[in-house]
Amino acid sequence: MRAVLALVRALFRSFTRNRQGLFWSLFFPVVLMLVFGLLGKTQAVNVKLAVAGGSPAFREEVSRSLSRSTIFTVTQMAPTAALSAVRSGSEDAEMLLPANAVVGQPAVIQLYYNNANQVSAGQTVGAVQQAVSQINVVLSGRPPALTVAAQPVSGSRAFSYLDFLLPGLIALTIMQGSLFGLATALTRWKEQGVLRRFLATPLRPVQFLGATVINYMLTNLANTVIIAAIGILFLHATVQLPLAPLLLAVLLGLAAFISIGFLVAGQAKSQEAVIPLVNLISFPMMFLSGVFFSPASLPKFLAVVVSFFPLTYLANAVRGLMSGQLTGTSGALWGDLAGLLAWTLLCGLIASRTWRWE
Repeated sequence: MRAVLALVRALFRSFTRNRQGLFWSLFFPVVLMLVFGLLGKTQAVNVKLAVAGGSPAFREEVSRSLSRSTIFTVTQMAPTAALSAVRSGSEDAEMLLPANAVVGQPAVIQLYYNNANQVSAGQTVGAVQQAVSQINVVLSGRPPALTVAAQPVSGSRAFSYLDFLLPGLIALTIMQGSLFGLATALTRWKEQGVLRRFLATPLRPVQFLGATVINYMLTNLANTVIIAAIGILFLHATVQLPLAPLLLAVLLGLAAFISIGFLVAGQAKSQEAVIPLVNLISFPMMFLSGVFFSPASLPKFLAVVVSFFPLTYLANAVRGLMSGQLTGTSGALWGDLAGLLAWTLLCGLIASRTWRWE
């Protein structure tokens, strides 16, 4: 055990001296949070929605239902004028109702949204989809089983983009630190012959691998705490911190990406080979897995594929817990945790079969 702890300390010193690893695992997410957080921390989600088409009665009913939400600023317009407004940016989206729509009957609503800003586009699509699902209950003519008596809370604040962004950046930090940092470090040691020389020492391979896992678990947990502290204390993000389920999600995320890091490092033969491979794995997840915008705005087929990414599972779990939408007993949370566990076991098994020390 002493040998493992001594190696953990040595690996930690090596990590702190690796400027490239520090940048990608800590400073890069901090810079992203500061840039996006300062730009959007005071901006509540608000969708300027033009409602067009349909019969006057149906259009009025839909507009009235949408106006009950503080998220939407609803304007009734002619279809061509609404589309022009979306193109010019004066409206975020046009909800085009079918001409033959009748209250209580199935209808397909076309949504044309401004995609100049992917973040706001994702928020717009997600907000409209959620609102339409609620309107369906109202327009069906069937009374809901439960009713809500809404009352304002004094001093409450709107959900800001920073509140959405912070959990995603925590997930991104875990991926970058575990995948980029570990894969590049192990490949560098292989290339320099360090791992081969370890085999000639009394230290057993399982001790070295165990110390490596412990080191990256601890350093990335520290990075996660730093990112969360900056977002909450300095940028005033409003999030919840259910420690037990959140810690479980973070640890499973670390395990999944450490397994992927070992798999990549086991196959790569040089630094020149590992960096493009890590980028190929991490960049699609960084931009598609819900770190910066909701995957709801993606094409349906792509959204289905992205839903199986390990970063998607981790971002969904962390954001759900920190937003209060999920609890430790939520089925959706355990589905995400099961996905992370599956990635851990699959990549760990493949890495154990294909690992090369040199």
